[in-house]
Amino acid sequence: MTKPALLRQLSLAAALLATTALTANADGHAGLVKIGETTALVAEASTANDPANISDGASADTDFPFISAMKPLATVGEVDAETGQALTGWPDGHAAWLVDEDTVQIAYQSESYATMSSETYGWEMTSGVKFTGSHVHTINYDRAGMAGFLTNDSAASDMVKGSGHLFSTIYNVFGDEVLPKSEGGVWGNQVLPDGTLVDFAPKMILDADNADFFFQSFCGAFYEQPHRWGAGLGMEDNVYLMAEEWKIASMFNEGDRDNPDMVWEANDGMGLASVVVDIANETAYTAPALGQTGYEKIMPVNPQNENYVVMVMSGYNHDEEPGALKIYVGVKGLDAAGNPVGADASERDQFLARNGMLHGKLYGMAVANEDYAALGIDTIDTAEKMLDAYMENPSAAENFAAKFVPTSYQWGGWDAPVAVKDTEMFKWGMAEEQPEGHTYFVGDTKVEHPMVDPREEHTRWVYNMTNKGGLLTITLPELAAELDAAGGALPEMLSADVIRSVAAVDGAMTLEVADKGVKHGGEGTHATWEDGRAQIVAPDGGYWIQAADGDALIIDEDSGNDLGERKMAVVMNTDTMKPNEMAKGYFLAMAGGGMSPRAEAGATALAGAIDQPRTSEFSGTWSLTALLATKEDGSFYTMDELSGTGIQDIAGTYSMNDQMLMGVVQHRTASGGQVADVKADRGGQIFMFQLNLPEAAM
Repeated sequence: MTKPALLRQLSLAAALLATTALTANADGHAGLVKIGETTALVAEASTANDPANISDGASADTDFPFISAMKPLATVGEVDAETGQALTGWPDGHAAWLVDEDTVQIAYQSESYATMSSETYGWEMTSGVKFTGSHVHTINYDRAGMAGFLTNDSAASDMVKGSGHLFSTIYNVFGDEVLPKSEGGVWGNQVLPDGTLVDFAPKMILDADNADFFFQSFCGAFYEQPHRWGAGLGMEDNVYLMAEEWKIASMFNEGDRDNPDMVWEANDGMGLASVVVDIANETAYTAPALGQTGYEKIMPVNPQNENYVVMVMSGYNHDEEPGALKIYVGVKGLDAAGNPVGADASERDQFLARNGMLHGKLYGMAVANEDYAALGIDTIDTAEKMLDAYMENPSAAENFAAKFVPTSYQWGGWDAPVAVKDTEMFKWGMAEEQPEGHTYFVGDTKVEHPMVDPREEHTRWVYNMTNKGGLLTITLPELAAELDAAGGALPEMLSADVIRSVAAVDGAMTLEVADKGVKHGGEGTHATWEDGRAQIVAPDGGYWIQAADGDALIIDEDSGNDLGERKMAVVMNTDTMKPNEMAKGYFLAMAGGGMSPRAEAGATALAGAIDQPRTSEFSGTWSLTALLATKEDGSFYTMDELSGTGIQDIAGTYSMNDQMLMGVVQHRTASGGQVADVKADRGGQIFMFQLNLPEAAM
């Protein structure tokens, strides 16, 4: 037996022992709440101003006016009934697909921060390396049970088949499978381009008995199936896209260092990982061609050409402000240098090349210099957050043209690693990098979930403009022609049309609450935000639903609202890309808040899990409609029928209120009790729901 084979066999044995140890450490998990056993909801229809709504382990007010049904699918801290393995928090990016004709698999990731928060238990890979911080969990549900779940009184545990993790092997920014630290393994967020590992500050060092490295804050995610947009269009494999989110300089510089002269600048390192998971092979690859600066969400859009992939890269630019809105354009089948990747290449390179993630560039949104005046920008200055100023200017033009143009930077391949500071990160503001006759329309880079138009005829998406609020719609109207003209090479630029769908101004968005949505303390309702502003504040999670009777955006705020965060629906006119009812949306639910009466009374959905009153955050929505839809004979659609464009083709025949949806809510208030005991970090819940929007709204 070769040494690598022996090491792999030993690591597999160690993984089995670790699973046994986890089960044992959970006291046999007999007395712990199992996945799906919690039936109480975190979400509330209105504040708990009635003593009947303040009971530990029970729901509060769930009489949602614009949701017909909602039930928990799983709650952070619950454990697998067989293995004792716990679900970790804070739940964020999520998706669902079929693993066989009878089983729906949900994947969700935890936005955990290791020693910046509370370390999760070590997640061990087949190489033996262990990661704390964020996990990516899978939970399998009986398909028939899930289809009837919202119409019965059963707990989700009745339909849970098992749980696990999405991948068991991961490759780093150098293209190497990550090994244990003791065997020379490295992970990108604490390593230099030459491979030197940089230690965290003493106060931040990981528990060496628990993990070697940590995944930093996996946030929004996206699942894409092959040829989602039509024959040959889009990904070639089932992929799950995610990224580490936030720059972690504080991990290295927190507290007193032994040698203050050695305080490290995180920009000197490899940055944050953009990760794509090969679902079929349970393998995750860091894809540095997508960038190293950290993203909230990586979302594929319709490339209109079978030789290319196009993805929206929504996020943070390694905390360097301001920056441009970004997309990635990649060419399928090519390596970093633009050469075809052959059958003799590594499985890593074949997978990434098939899906256009070796040869590509990041393109930033730029505006013609003569057009800035109409946007309310008198002085063009890339040191200023011009895009934010535009979003807040009520008199600025609502429509404008733009270009997406790359900088001079392009990833050079596995043998040419560069620090994050040497990527495109600083180039958006450099005079020499500005496109001829244009300037990058830079702004705050806290831009959270984008939402893709499901229609095949468009390449269109909506941005949640998180920093100042508001929604911005981008369309690439000439994409097919421009990529055809590029002839298999990377295009010089792409044309865009931009619509300010909802401005970041008071009065731009008032929510219909019916008789619910009462704020904590009973003063006013969530028709407006905490301070009375009638606008979207810090929109984070987002999802575009195209139904038979109309389109709606499901928007979640992450605003620090002490009176409870809001989840809302905004019905859209897809011709104008403005709300169907001007400046009006629908309040769906609220959660948490530092002034929550439930939290102050020690009540949480998972009994005994109270920590302290904290803010909560809904964080996205995903459609289960096509997976659970049935034909006239009562049978489900087959996996073949759901392939390609099938999922949206089927979901699009159902009305908005018949759509079957799931979402997640981060609920840090519930971080004690069993959540703490099983090392799950911060609480939260995955739930299933259906809308109940007024017919007139559509």
